[in-house]
Amino acid sequence: MGVVKAIKLGIKKFVLSIDSSLAIEKYILSNGGKVWRSKVGEANVIQTMIENEAEAGGEGSSGGFILKKFNMCRDGLLTSGLIASMLDDESMKKDIQFFESYSQMRDKIPIESNMHDKVIECLEKKLGGEYEINELDGIKINIDKNTWSLIRKSNTEDIIRVSSESNNKQILEDVQNKMLGSVKICYEEIK
Repeated sequence: MGVVKAIKLGIKKFVLSIDSSLAIEKYILSNGGKVWRSKVGEANVIQTMIENEAEAGGEGSSGGFILKKFNMCRDGLLTSGLIASMLDDESMKKDIQFFESYSQMRDKIPIESNMHDKVIECLEKKLGGEYEINELDGIKINIDKNTWSLIRKSNTEDIIRVSSESNNKQILEDVQNKMLGSVKICYEEIK
């Protein structure tokens, strides 16, 4: 909701990590803003903000919000203050309903780190003919205009992360299960 207040304050240029909600991007664009996507990680968001002279940014998984004029790192207190300043705003209910119309699922599959790149390459070959794929951080598969899945290696653990989002809960479950299954199939094929 920090994005809502930032838009109301006139901020138009945002950086979101690749796993941030599509709802946030759509909200920014529908209010005349511009969005750049970065790799996952606060440092990546900040670097992309600097490169594009963006005024605000954030990561989907942390809920942290970065407002350049305030502090160049994610700040939960800032986000809380921005949200608190809007509590009596009636239009906020409509914004919340829009954001809540999208849901995400996140899972991880134990896979040895030395196999990560091979699994991702296998997935790209299997899914590339069927879907549009973004390779910014792992592979982000765009299913349709309201649904995506991100499959990326962990930089800290022996796991591959699978995240999906949709504004349709049944499609979300189906996509997440399909992607988890695809990761497992690729892993078995290259083991």
